[in-house]
Amino acid sequence: MAALLEFPVHFDHENPLGDFTFLPPELLEKVMWNMSPEVLVPLMLSCSMLNALAHNERIWDKVYKRIMPHTHKALHLAPNPDYWKFRNASSIKFIHEYCRLPKVAIPVDKDSGADLTEVLKSMAVMKAFSSSILVQRAAVYVIRRLAYYPQVCDKKYRERIEVFRSALGREGAVESSVEVLAHFNDPDVLAGALCALGNLVIDADNAQRLTELEGIEAIIYAIKRHPTSFPVLDYGCFALCNLGDEYKYKEAITKAGAPLAALHALSQSCFRPEELTPPLDLLSVLCQVGDCKIEYGRRIIEAVDTILPTAMSHTKLMAHTLTLAVLVCENLDDNRDYAVEKSFIEKMFEAMAKFDSESLILVKASLVLFTLFWRNNEQPMMQHRHRLIRSIIASMKQHKDDLSLQRTAAAMLSDFAHSDNTLKRLILDLGGKELVKAALNASPEDESDPEWSALAAFISIDD
Repeated sequence: MAALLEFPVHFDHENPLGDFTFLPPELLEKVMWNMSPEVLVPLMLSCSMLNALAHNERIWDKVYKRIMPHTHKALHLAPNPDYWKFRNASSIKFIHEYCRLPKVAIPVDKDSGADLTEVLKSMAVMKAFSSSILVQRAAVYVIRRLAYYPQVCDKKYRERIEVFRSALGREGAVESSVEVLAHFNDPDVLAGALCALGNLVIDADNAQRLTELEGIEAIIYAIKRHPTSFPVLDYGCFALCNLGDEYKYKEAITKAGAPLAALHALSQSCFRPEELTPPLDLLSVLCQVGDCKIEYGRRIIEAVDTILPTAMSHTKLMAHTLTLAVLVCENLDDNRDYAVEKSFIEKMFEAMAKFDSESLILVKASLVLFTLFWRNNEQPMMQHRHRLIRSIIASMKQHKDDLSLQRTAAAMLSDFAHSDNTLKRLILDLGGKELVKAALNASPEDESDPEWSALAAFISIDD
């Protein structure tokens, strides 16, 4: 086999396959996956038989594993078959150009010792072929994987990806991805670039680079250009949510018009119920900005109200919708009053009855009601508080093993008990005191939640 690979491939017009016709298919496949793409690509173009064989996914999988091992591992750790196949024309073109780059000294990160060859060469290909849709389609996917680690991975892999993410930013990955958004219109290519940006901006320096390049506006414009493309909406919201981890970026995203883009997406009839969660999540992030809730609060409440009937049949959609409902009503009386006007109270109790076996929904619906009752002492609200207390205690008895529900419920019951003696008596009569004590005592061995520790000090129900 070594001898086969030592010599360049020459084609005979009368017999273009040459001696390859005498090799068994299994051996020919093995020969091909050990070839350099510089040789393999022209070989596969020589005739239909070799072309069919060279489109075998296994061959290009092996080629990537041999030539780009870090990328190969990343692609297998977090595969997405909708956007990547090793045998696709774009991925073949990318690795062909990757191998044609001149050899350079192997770059190593001075702090971690990580080999940065694949990062630097991938960026070199991306920059050299900035107008090629084939190369850019593969390049943005390679970048998004080299800048991402799944939740379930070892510490060493996570640290390596963090080094790659930073190095990609220094090598121009943010700039190149924003250029893709500006110069291409294919939804799949845009979705890949948006996802790459979402992974890159986890690094603080990359986040700053994106904002300086007016990348927030570019992301929002991509979403607006493709109002019916779920991949563009999904990864566009993903990028903005990741960037929104810092408050200053939440403000910038709000000022750039992202709330309107998200609200428009929620009004589209082309998306399936589960596809509405990305814009809901984006609005939840932006509702942590006071100006967003003041300016868009009523429109967000109207959007939530429109979605709730559909969400009654979809657990995931309901959970994301309720998260937004809590945040948009929190600390803003006008929004709370408007939600009450839109019959949110009855709709929350309906959700609790419908999803009584789903602890997450029970927690979130209870929090919406708790938020709506805040500082509202009108008589109807007192009756609704009684209803909520009964529902909370019933949930605690039904979901004894759900620590999150137990703790959230204990905090709400404690607050009710301290606010009104009538409510405290109801809680005591229903056995709430014992449930609260049990929740306070249920601490796992690996407890590491400082927020809960601080909150637990104020939770109590006295006789």
